[in-house]
Amino acid sequence: MKTICFNILNGAATHLPGLHQLSDAGVGQNLMHLTPTRDAELMTCGQSHTPLPGPAISSDGLLGNRGVSPAVLSRGLLRMFHKAGYNIEFNSFNFNVPKPLTTQQSWLTVNQHFGGVNSNTDELVKQHLLPTLADQAKRGAISLLAECGVGGTTFSTLWLRLLTDLRISPAGSTQDQEKLAIKSAILAQLEQDYRQETPYFNLDKLLVTPKFHDEIQRAICTLINEWPKPLPLPTFVGGMMFVAPLLASRKANRLDQAVKISTTRWVLQGDGSQILKHLNDQDTIGVNTTQFNESTMDCIKVYEQGKVVEGCGLGGCLVLAEELGWSEQDIIKALEQAVHSHLNHFQAKDISLEEHIA
Repeated sequence: MKTICFNILNGAATHLPGLHQLSDAGVGQNLMHLTPTRDAELMTCGQSHTPLPGPAISSDGLLGNRGVSPAVLSRGLLRMFHKAGYNIEFNSFNFNVPKPLTTQQSWLTVNQHFGGVNSNTDELVKQHLLPTLADQAKRGAISLLAECGVGGTTFSTLWLRLLTDLRISPAGSTQDQEKLAIKSAILAQLEQDYRQETPYFNLDKLLVTPKFHDEIQRAICTLINEWPKPLPLPTFVGGMMFVAPLLASRKANRLDQAVKISTTRWVLQGDGSQILKHLNDQDTIGVNTTQFNESTMDCIKVYEQGKVVEGCGLGGCLVLAEELGWSEQDIIKALEQAVHSHLNHFQAKDISLEEHIA
């Protein structure tokens, strides 16, 4: 039986000032680091189990921009693969964010979570991420490497500006003009600080200075540097969060094999298409063709409006589903089923609360 291994790097750029003012991918001030953890729980268990500190926050299960979390949609596609007979293995690697609280799930043949708060990035890569991915490559499994990195697009944009000399806009999980303005100011300051110290691109300089990178970038660069050369790399299922460290590793002569990157087509709207020109001809870029406007649900359609563009391996799962032969109708159906199940949890909570009050 064929195996699909879904691996996700979880992290949060908590050293960025006012992280909650930069991204829509979180629940507020001093809580952003919990988002990757709760998303991993959402993907594996269908519900987030790590509690939010403080008073209970009322929610209808949707994001502030009225979209649904990509974690919900990725879960729907992974379960679709499982129902078709694929073994599904889920591994999360948590870089200084809480380890997910999960229970055994009958549809997952592997459900493992490594790292956690105060984890050492290099140790986590060398002791867990690298052996896990290498084993998947040796077994010939379909190996996907995703990411959930809150705030990381700020550093990805910084790296890509330094690598290409293009004036890349500060893309990410928000279209909020106020948040984009704050992100632009932080990015401009970071770039100015770097160029004052080092006028040219230097990967080691970026990695040795905490203010110039996040843990996911460091993890990818360490993984590439330590990767067993004869083995094929996993498919990188993420947008600029992965393109930046991959391009950086290649420029530093630490990556010589072709890479496969799968992401959503919304990532390539705008600056994304310019960046891909800097990849090698041997590299493969896959984007989904499924039209979310075919859904009847507004919280899915907002992806077509650019309000949510990627995250939690959604693009990679979509591309894989299309490569394996699923039709657009079947993919949309799986996404809608996942959303209905997700929203039902919140409706049940509301009913329970009303009964308690009564």
